[in-house]
Amino acid sequence: GCGETPYLKMLTQLFGDRLLVANATGCSSIFGGNLPTTPWSKNAAGQGPAWSNSLFEDNAEFGLGMRITADHQLATAHQILRQMVPVIGEEKVQALVVGSQKTESEILNQRIRVKNLKQQLKGLDTPQAMHLYSVADQSVKRSVWLVGGDGWAYDIG
Repeated sequence: GCGETPYLKMLTQLFGDRLLVANATGCSSIFGGNLPTTPWSKNAAGQGPAWSNSLFEDNAEFGLGMRITADHQLATAHQILRQMVPVIGEEKVQALVVGSQKTESEILNQRIRVKNLKQQLKGLDTPQAMHLYSVADQSVKRSVWLVGGDGWAYDIG
């Protein structure tokens, strides 16, 4: 059967809009990506989990690619932040780069720091500021999950 449903519900409750789901084709793609309805919801700001489906039996590689991409975008954001210390300020950059995100309140504080950073970047008309603006949201900790059933796990046959 399709036992992923309760796990996905739990993941959305735990991680919300910080959740990135790499989905293997199977039962979970039917209940997870059946448009025009979707089980995924968004918060008041219009943000929700990111869900993508791999049509082939390569979900491990597909999910790894999502993780590597998120890590690369975070590294890019940190690199640009460090380059822009004279403009942004040492204290703000330090808080964005090394601020703890272990609890929901710490993650909320990071979201506020990112929101303030993006507001500051709007006033700067440089390619560097625009690039940082495009990856700034990656400074909020992401949670990447690879989801699939027994077929993808080679447990059938």
